[in-house]
Amino acid sequence: MRETAETTAEPWATLLVQLRGRSDDDGQGLDLGELTEASERLEALATLIAEDPRAAGVETRDTSTLGSRCEIPELTIYTTPDGLEGLIAEVERLGADLLLPLRLTPAVRTDDDWRDTWKQFYAPLVFSAATTTLLVRPSWIDRRPGDPELELVLDPGRAFGTGQHETTRLCLELLVALAEAGARPDRVLDLGCGSGILALAAARLFPQAAVVAADNDPEAADTTAENAAANKLEDRLEIRAATVLELSDSFDLTLANIRPGVLIPIAGDLARRLAPGGAVVLSGVLGEEAEDVLAAYTAAGLALADRRDLAEWCALVLRAAG
Repeated sequence: MRETAETTAEPWATLLVQLRGRSDDDGQGLDLGELTEASERLEALATLIAEDPRAAGVETRDTSTLGSRCEIPELTIYTTPDGLEGLIAEVERLGADLLLPLRLTPAVRTDDDWRDTWKQFYAPLVFSAATTTLLVRPSWIDRRPGDPELELVLDPGRAFGTGQHETTRLCLELLVALAEAGARPDRVLDLGCGSGILALAAARLFPQAAVVAADNDPEAADTTAENAAANKLEDRLEIRAATVLELSDSFDLTLANIRPGVLIPIAGDLARRLAPGGAVVLSGVLGEEAEDVLAAYTAAGLALADRRDLAEWCALVLRAAG
């Protein structure tokens, strides 16, 4: 006999994030003329909250979403019951920063259909150049005929980085492009490694390289170690719970998918740790923030070599002289 969902399913939680209209309450909501701009800011909130390790998935719904009946854009954030309270506080903080009047509706469910709903937002991703291709897929999706030989298997978990977020995609695109162009770094640093996805991608794409994955969050370092073992790359990575100031090594390639509030103050420190002719790939940067980030790194002696944009995010490649 099949057991009931109530006795078998692990609980999952959602946080529904809706824009408040002017008629909702005391006149503090949005009117129709403000919706377009507010919708763009709500999308920015979605991309920022997707970086939070407590968010297992973020779904955006609007009038263009298949099957959607909502006239005003909204978000559903998938999480665990333990992560719900912290996410509510973070969404309220971001909403205030973005001047968005929000209505938040949390819910905890234990039915079988609900607990796996978030998995539909994760799909295999292929990053390709002419002769270099990398596949990133979650473990519940099997390899398909014709999938590239080089692959990483990563599930959403405790630390940011599954390849789904625009900033991670940009970094992976640039890593594949560098490999295609013949880059052969001897030492690679993934600073703020999160899930370890960029360090693991570097290990796959540059088999000769020694790769250091560093994060000041010990939990991120633990998650990177787990993902390295799952991909049989544990012997290729040196994992450190450290900041850039605690690293004295020199690197041919540095990867840093971090927000400008961190990237800008450490520009000089990252530049000093680049070998002559070395490159740094920076992301976590909104397009409107790029000039400030670029100014800090050019002041540190690096020169812009490439820029790529995806949605409102961008990634920069800068090189040291040499």
